[in-house]
Amino acid sequence: MACAIVALCALGVMVSPRAPMLSRASVSAPMRPRMCTGRGASAASQAKEGAAVMAIRRYFDTWTRQGAGAASQTTEGAAATAIRRYFDAWNRRAMDEACAQFAEDCVYDDTQYPDAFTGKDALRFHLVRVADALPPTFQFVIDDIADGGDTVGVQWHVENNGQALPFTRGCSMYKANRDGLLISGFDVPEPAVLKPGSASLFLLGVASKIIAEPVRAVPAVTWLAYVSIVFFSNGILPGPDATQLDRATWGEVLGLSLNFWLVAPLLHLSFSPALHPGLEGIFNLLLAWAAAFAGFLADGRPGRASGSMLPVIAGMQLLTNAVLLPYLVVRSPEEDKLVYAEDLAPVERLVGEWKGLGPLLAAVGTGAVAWGCVARPEFGDLATRWGSLLELLSADRLASSFVVDLVLFAFFQGWLVDDDLRRRGVAKEDATALRALAKFVPFYGLCAYLAIRPKLPERSAAIDEDAC
Repeated sequence: MACAIVALCALGVMVSPRAPMLSRASVSAPMRPRMCTGRGASAASQAKEGAAVMAIRRYFDTWTRQGAGAASQTTEGAAATAIRRYFDAWNRRAMDEACAQFAEDCVYDDTQYPDAFTGKDALRFHLVRVADALPPTFQFVIDDIADGGDTVGVQWHVENNGQALPFTRGCSMYKANRDGLLISGFDVPEPAVLKPGSASLFLLGVASKIIAEPVRAVPAVTWLAYVSIVFFSNGILPGPDATQLDRATWGEVLGLSLNFWLVAPLLHLSFSPALHPGLEGIFNLLLAWAAAFAGFLADGRPGRASGSMLPVIAGMQLLTNAVLLPYLVVRSPEEDKLVYAEDLAPVERLVGEWKGLGPLLAAVGTGAVAWGCVARPEFGDLATRWGSLLELLSADRLASSFVVDLVLFAFFQGWLVDDDLRRRGVAKEDATALRALAKFVPFYGLCAYLAIRPKLPERSAAIDEDAC
């Protein structure tokens, strides 16, 4: 019977030049093809028709009485309505509005990832990361919707500036609860051999950010050169590369780690090794400079897709530019709006907005330089230790890499300054002297900037002003 119904419906469409087409917007609506015989046919002629034709006639009579009016209505099922709002909000990057279409206990399964995202918080984190990875010109376009009331099927593709992108089609199934909120989602993009998940999203995010802001290619290319030269090259910097596991190099690494921030030698602890004071001074100046980037912790405040900057600052104490440069490439772009002190996590606000951070680190850096000049009398006077330091730098991979780090810090220390001032309500054309100080005076300029820059506004104060 089903085969007969399908065949006769198809025949009805074919014989009528004005038969309705199946539109994208109404993929789930029943079609009403024109029939060769009218509804006013006599009972005698109906008796002669086969059982299949009678079934078809009863179906269309029922559809005419009960469903014809529904074809002209715009009312959709709860799931279809929610999914239209979801796609619209996503394309506007209104992630809170997009997440508002889902229930708290929702389960969202994207087959590009090994595991489903369970709960609204996990879903929000995933959506924010995806939105951050894709440029704003990328839009999800609905091709077809199959409306099943509390269940909906969606066929979609991705466009960039109105042009469909290859290999970006997909189908999704969503289910809504009694409140009209989506409780489950199942995404099936065009298949990949592997489940790239976060890896492909990361690479796509890097590419899209560089395309949107070509200047990000500078730290990206610099990082590639830095890693290849400092860690793996032979002949460019003195000494063996990192893969050769040179005993002397690793001995220096251990010794400098034990003398971290000069705490052990200042306290005359017995396990503190006696290294060249110039090397210790350079190393600890580098640590103080890396710590000064903590003044930009607001760049990784909660809600930013690139995540907290605290792990970056911690990693810079060990691997300096190997950690900083990738962050400058992948960090989320800053929106042109005020950021309030209350938007920061407690540690970010306490450390990053502390006015004493810059002066403290300036003092630490100055102490490191003084250590290199006068500490450990056994290394001779200033001229003698300067000569031995140059000899060390010309033969030692670790020592020479510190010099490379100092040069790169000087070049990139002002990279985050413009966004930092924008967060504080300072226009790009304003505060030119402050910008120049932070960008072009190595180390001490950055420390001074952290001490004298405007404070982040407080939301409570802004509310009081509005009330007045």
